[in-house]
Amino acid sequence: MGVDVEHEPHRWDRARVVDAADRVFTAEGAAGLEHATVATLAGTDPDTVRAYFPDQIDVVVAVLEHRHAQWNDGLAEAALGAADARDEILTVFAHLEACFRDPTWTGCAFINGYGELGRSESRVAALAHEHLRGIEAHLHALAGRAGLPVHVADALSLLVEGAKVESAIHRTTRPARSARLAAATLMTAYAPSAHTDFI
Repeated sequence: MGVDVEHEPHRWDRARVVDAADRVFTAEGAAGLEHATVATLAGTDPDTVRAYFPDQIDVVVAVLEHRHAQWNDGLAEAALGAADARDEILTVFAHLEACFRDPTWTGCAFINGYGELGRSESRVAALAHEHLRGIEAHLHALAGRAGLPVHVADALSLLVEGAKVESAIHRTTRPARSARLAAATLMTAYAPSAHTDFI
């Protein structure tokens, strides 16, 4: 399919605005997402930002949707070359460590966004819920392929979310490695034959 030349520049302008908003959200939270602030960082004017996102909450929603896509892309990239489902489960924690290694990491955007706005903004609450359900569904699918019981998938999800919180508070990548080891140990307990080759 060919590129829509007429609308392509607008798509790139919007992407630049969302990228700038993401950086503001990471540093200052939703409260910092004023149209003028985002416009300055994006190299445009507030009216352009307002044309794409009339209200501040529209900017927050765009950032969270962007982060959801980034997370899924990162998961897929981390899983490349995984030998089997158990190995792919461990790549989730490798992806977490890569996220934590980013010097701009200030915690999960969905946890932060929900904590700041989730009680007052239904769209933010819904996006946080959708993102978490996506992680849970991914881990449940992998656990099913690996022959692991449902409660193991639930535990793996808790390890992922707990690692995010601990990393944000302590500003370290260590929770990703600790969670990975815990996941490997848990999977070993349900292995057909006990081994630790995947640790």
